[in-house]
Amino acid sequence: MTQIRHAKTDTTALTVRLPVELAEALKNYAFVTETSGNDVVKRALLEYLQVHGRQDLMRSAFERVMEQHREALEKLKDL
Repeated sequence: MTQIRHAKTDTTALTVRLPVELAEALKNYAFVTETSGNDVVKRALLEYLQVHGRQDLMRSAFERVMEQHREALEKLKDL
């Protein structure tokens, strides 16, 4: 990834491989909405992370805690 410094924010260039049909849909949507494909992808990723990001983080943290304390939890379950 290449980092590019802009006046307002730091950005990182990222290569994403898309199926041809999805890339065409992105290109067409960006054209019709008079925006860039980059902006469409940024908004879509932000929306996805708002919906799924916290759930995934919480699930991952819960699983880590369960694994770290598995032995103690096993001993406590019969009390």
